[in-house]
Amino acid sequence: MRFIQTICCFCALLGRLIAQEEDPFLKQFEVHVQIMEPSGFMFWTKATPFIDVFGVNVFVGKPEENLLNPVFDREFVDYASDIVDGKFLIRDDKIVVKRGEMLRYNFLVRYNDTITTSNFRSFIVSDEVFYRPKNNYCFSQCLVNDERQAPEEVAIVKDILEQKILKCIGSQASKFLFFPLENAGKLVSDPERYVKYRLWHVDALKPLVNNVLTTYLAHNGVGFQMYTLIDKFKVLELGEGYLDVVDLDKLI
Repeated sequence: MRFIQTICCFCALLGRLIAQEEDPFLKQFEVHVQIMEPSGFMFWTKATPFIDVFGVNVFVGKPEENLLNPVFDREFVDYASDIVDGKFLIRDDKIVVKRGEMLRYNFLVRYNDTITTSNFRSFIVSDEVFYRPKNNYCFSQCLVNDERQAPEEVAIVKDILEQKILKCIGSQASKFLFFPLENAGKLVSDPERYVKYRLWHVDALKPLVNNVLTTYLAHNGVGFQMYTLIDKFKVLELGEGYLDVVDLDKLI
């Protein structure tokens, strides 16, 4: 009898989990959770060009025996719109979370005034999620970028290289590229998001995502302009074998 009750509880829980299919757009966001002692917790996700707001809705309480109806007596809601050390970070210093309790949360992201919300995630709090400086380190520091660049020097070098390129290929060269896509008008609602999404999924091109200057939608594809000629040639070279991107100058 006990075994049958356990199976029924599991099936009911599984039914709740698959009842709502989550938006595939959210799969790219990995949410990190860390609990502090004696109180507080942190939620964060790595910043990407696809979102400008990250938010969480958190419930904390004691799980019941069957885990289906936990009693949540602490709740927290907040959002972050500023990027700090390459991440969206949300922190609370007051709520006490203890080992063995249940934490349930979902998150939301906003892009171009569109808010997308995840399904709820739940887990029993264990030692692994606590921040204890003596034998651990704050996982959020993993996202801190230690590299230091000299932006002015980089800009000067890029300008020199671009002038050299113009001398070689002529002043008629444009900074436009094109993603061929049949029926693009029906398949793509946001050309900027489409272009940045394609570039972001090639590791070598991630630094160039914010260098997309303009985008436009055509009946047979999506066009875009890079900030410099060097950026354009980087996309063509580093995207070879990964992206079906073409030089628009060759199509004219």
